[in-house]
Amino acid sequence: MLPPGVLALSLRGPVTGTADQVHAALASTGATDPVLHEEPGLLVATWGGLEPGPDGSLPLSRGPRRHERDLGPGEVADLLARRDVVALAEVIPPFAAFRRLPHGEAVAVTDALGFRHVYHAQWADRAAVSTSARLLAVLGGCALDRDALALQSLLGWQVGDVTLFEGVTKLAAGTLVSVAQGRLTLIGGRAADPAPIELDDAVDTAASVLRDHLAAYVGDHPDATLQLTGGQDSRILLSAVPPPLRTGLQAITLRVPGSPDADIAAEIASRTGLRHHVEELEDLTAMSPADAFAACLDASRRLEGMADPVALAGLTIAERRFDQGHRIAGLGGEVARGFYYLGNPRDTTVSRAKVARLTAWRMFANEAIDPAALRPAVRAGARDGAIDRIHALMAGTGKEWLEATDDFYLYQRMQRWAGVTDTAVCLDRSVVNPMLDDRFISVAQAMSPASKRGSRFLGRLQMALDPGLGRMPLDGRPPPAAYADPSVLNRARAAETLARKAVRKARQRLGHSTRPPAGGAVLAAKVVEHWRHEPELLRAALVHDVLDEAWVDQVVGGTVSPAPGTVAFALNLVALGVEHAGATTR
Repeated sequence: MLPPGVLALSLRGPVTGTADQVHAALASTGATDPVLHEEPGLLVATWGGLEPGPDGSLPLSRGPRRHERDLGPGEVADLLARRDVVALAEVIPPFAAFRRLPHGEAVAVTDALGFRHVYHAQWADRAAVSTSARLLAVLGGCALDRDALALQSLLGWQVGDVTLFEGVTKLAAGTLVSVAQGRLTLIGGRAADPAPIELDDAVDTAASVLRDHLAAYVGDHPDATLQLTGGQDSRILLSAVPPPLRTGLQAITLRVPGSPDADIAAEIASRTGLRHHVEELEDLTAMSPADAFAACLDASRRLEGMADPVALAGLTIAERRFDQGHRIAGLGGEVARGFYYLGNPRDTTVSRAKVARLTAWRMFANEAIDPAALRPAVRAGARDGAIDRIHALMAGTGKEWLEATDDFYLYQRMQRWAGVTDTAVCLDRSVVNPMLDDRFISVAQAMSPASKRGSRFLGRLQMALDPGLGRMPLDGRPPPAAYADPSVLNRARAAETLARKAVRKARQRLGHSTRPPAGGAVLAAKVVEHWRHEPELLRAALVHDVLDEAWVDQVVGGTVSPAPGTVAFALNLVALGVEHAGATTR
């Protein structure tokens, strides 16, 4: 089934037969209850219960919010009509919207970070924009992109503006796309990098942004729920909520076996007067293999095949227990802590050798599938190709090494990994991520690597907002106060934490193991069990010429039990169906 969405197809020539083609494409991709609007040169289709308003506008995410206030549908429609990409860039991710305009034109926009995924394509006499890359690929007869699949087999997600389909492109961050008279026009894009800022000023500015943001949001939505963990980012958000508004504020935590998250969150909630609700991770062992397969297949389609459907299925099952109202989430803090910093190189240039070390240490160790699952033609050169592509993106920033890793984390990993997952659920619930506010992101970008390294900035920010909560330990780590004050003792404690992570990474690389998501191992095992009961489901994916036939035989025969990440990759190929059979390129 195709998730709810929209398609706008602009044509230069006659439209005769176009509606039939669109209906056929919608049917083949599983769209439900499609509604088509035709006018000279333009065809707009919506499905899954979405329908434009009287002015032709359609929100593509719930609860849009610009800084300290909610945006009404009329305001969004007006900004689209005026093509005000500067104002639209101030709407907090994930955000996207669509509008049908006069004279056969349609426009769509995505947020400043490109979190809400929207796709476009240009053909000889037609241009299209849609929430579904797969639908555009069917309409255009686009082949699967073998290089993109090879990259995803190592990274688990995509980079740049590529999709799994040749000729179908992701709308870039902060960009508005217009289709009219069979042509596609792009407006806007990434904002210029901000001027450098010193650490003290960064802390003051970020604290002010978060305080204003959270006070206004909780004031507007007193029924909002904070996603509280034992980690640093959600604690910072709670600390930015004025104390009078904390009392009675709802908070939720998912208890995962072996994690201290729920216990730390419970202590925080007790100290601050939150109404705290802890849910146990659902026991999935009683779930039937057929139901597990169906849940993961649905997740793959919502992700457009470009991330981990096993992880999303587990999250979706857990979310069924929670209220789907207004939600405060801590996504975004990692952009301000130097997530990809590796060592302290004297040579600050971006080199392929550095990228190779970084990908091996921080990316492939977590996400790479079993290479035996791929046909030799696909896996040959896959690693070198992935490193080349990542190196090109990082070198293309023109920045020094550590700044380039920050840029890659924000505009590649966050956008194409976290963003596509947010896209899959952004019509289900209204989630605000204050650390994705463009003003907070600007602070994170403006700081030097020295200010961000080792969570120094985030530790200082926590102590500026609420020193008491800053002295409470994190989940298996020293308290934020330790990161705020890099004394000799605290550096030693931080180094000990880093050393434990280093050992874990080394074991992952040597053992070719990756970390499964919560509940992922159980779901993946059930999917494999279902394939063994109905082997034609997995064998059908062989038509894409990506999976190795001998490996598939071993899986369905019971001699190979693939890891969750490898199951996720195979699931994405299964979910593509037969419409792209045998059509791989490059």
